Amino acid sequence: MKRCHLISRTLAAASLAGILMVGMAVADGHHQDTHVNVSAQAEPEETANDANQGEPMIYLIDFQNPGEASRWRAINDNVMGGISRGGMQMADGVGIFSGETSLANNGGFASVRRNPEAFDLSAQPGVALYVRGDGRRYQLRLYTDQLPEGAAYRASFQPAEGEWQRVELPWHDFAPMFRGRVLKDIPPIDPAGIDQVGIMIVDRQAGPFRLEVAWLDIMDHGTSQPTGQ
Repeated sequence: MKRCHLISRTLAAASLAGILMVGMAVADGHHQDTHVNVSAQAEPEETANDANQGEPMIYLIDFQNPGEASRWRAINDNVMGGISRGGMQMADGVGIFSGETSLANNGGFASVRRNPEAFDLSAQPGVALYVRGDGRRYQLRLYTDQLPEGAAYRASFQPAEGEWQRVELPWHDFAPMFRGRVLKDIPPIDPAGIDQVGIMIVDRQAGPFRLEVAWLDIMDHGTSQPTGQ
């Protein structure tokens, strides 16, 4: 159940007042990102089902599930006049966030956001993703009732090109952001109130991008990987 955070919203609104006109793509490039644990893993010879003797791993978000890609919608910089493009597709049980960023018209970002779904992760230390990137920097964005519309808690990660990697993001890596600026006087993320997940690229670079995502889960869960990629 969603919880109301009236005090947090009041503080967030005050923090937003001075930055409403700041462009996300420009500002976010100047923010120093926190370090995250990124570990490369070889692709296994056997499937997750084989590894668990017929008991498949269950993840919070799993692109092996039919229809998972349809739960994601694109939100690109055309909302502020840019011409970047991006979206989420699925192939062989893997979600593919891909497109092309452009710096034209003060743009430079592409993103996808999943349909709202409540997650109570209060007993967990953070989240993990299993991804294969292209060497560019991405953001995982988590939305809660603590922040006003359009703001999110975000953590950045930069997996090496062409390698399947497990990326671990503890809660302290997530900063409250709005249009590329850190919101002041906002409490840390409340893992019990996460109600939406997003992925964004906003690294001040123009060109094609591709991030493959197998799953998203709690940080302490198992490490089974997709095969055939």
